[in-house]
Amino acid sequence: MASVLTQVAGRYLLGLRRRTHVAAVSAISFGAMALGAAALVLTLALLEGFQSTIRAQLAESGIHAELRPSTGRTLPPGDWLALLRARHPELQVRTVRGGAVWCLGPDGAVPAELEAVDTLSTVEVNRVLAARLGIGAGSELVVASPRLVLTPLGPMPIRRRVVVEAVSSAQPGDERAVIRVPDQVGAALVPIGRPRSVALRTLDPAQAWKVASVVQDEVPEGVEVVSFAELNRPLLAALTLERVMIGFGVALVMAVAALNLLCNLALLAAEKRADVALLTALGLPPARVRRLFLMLGLGVGALGGVLGTVVGGLTAVILDRTRALPLPRGVFIVSHVPFRVTVDAVVIVLAVSLVAALLASLVPARAAAKRDPLEGLRYE
Repeated sequence: MASVLTQVAGRYLLGLRRRTHVAAVSAISFGAMALGAAALVLTLALLEGFQSTIRAQLAESGIHAELRPSTGRTLPPGDWLALLRARHPELQVRTVRGGAVWCLGPDGAVPAELEAVDTLSTVEVNRVLAARLGIGAGSELVVASPRLVLTPLGPMPIRRRVVVEAVSSAQPGDERAVIRVPDQVGAALVPIGRPRSVALRTLDPAQAWKVASVVQDEVPEGVEVVSFAELNRPLLAALTLERVMIGFGVALVMAVAALNLLCNLALLAAEKRADVALLTALGLPPARVRRLFLMLGLGVGALGGVLGTVVGGLTAVILDRTRALPLPRGVFIVSHVPFRVTVDAVVIVLAVSLVAALLASLVPARAAAKRDPLEGLRYE
């Protein structure tokens, strides 16, 4: 019976040549499944291209882990920080001390948080402070301390004129205005005691996600280790949500293609009702009839999904390697639209194609299997 089923399936497919309208609808269903799969692959490759670039930029320019006090404002005393430096020469350990200051620029005065960094030799401001003061690299500003010094005119705050050498990016979700200065400059402006935090970076940005786990067991009580993922949690969560929502929206194309396939199978079942009735009268079980239509629907869906996935993947690779879609310079962090095809994306698209084809085939297959043979032969 299995061979009979295979032969019947072949006759059904070959029989479409004599039914041009059914063949046209079948071709449209096949094309719709392929188009939906290609669109989904391209969308996922585009999102992965941009998001992997953003993650790489975070790993290259940001800190990979941070040590913070669990309670209070400063880290506990002891030689544990020196031991940490000795045990992990591959890590850049940067201690941060500081306090509150006022920064005076061309657009007025802005309260800011001063960070005295022991490994820093120039003055940096983050983007928040640069935007509020309207300054950039090479600008001069005056830093005023809450500490007072006695002058002939009375007590006056300590001031220091500095030149901004660089503008660094702020942490995602952080709206603080921050100025970073070398230790000696910070000591002249604010009282510097024990470190307020310690920033850790590894020489290999690809290992950024593992830094926190490496030092977790080597810090004393009272020290909280904040991982790279936790430092960038808001941005990473936004990227994940964006990927899910846009992918879901584009996947609706597959739903439309599945509805088209359902209509095609329903039309095919109506066209072949006499053949199905005759086979049923000859002893073909209804389960075999249902399996036949499932095979037809899955064949169209699987072939369309595979073709669309291959076409979409190749298109994404070609667009990425040829840099065919340029972006305005200075606006984006890349010069062209990046695409990155991953194995997970390919598996997801193929799975969606098969599931959509299966769901679209169930209703026509069950309807064809339940049809009375006498009803199919009555008008033939």
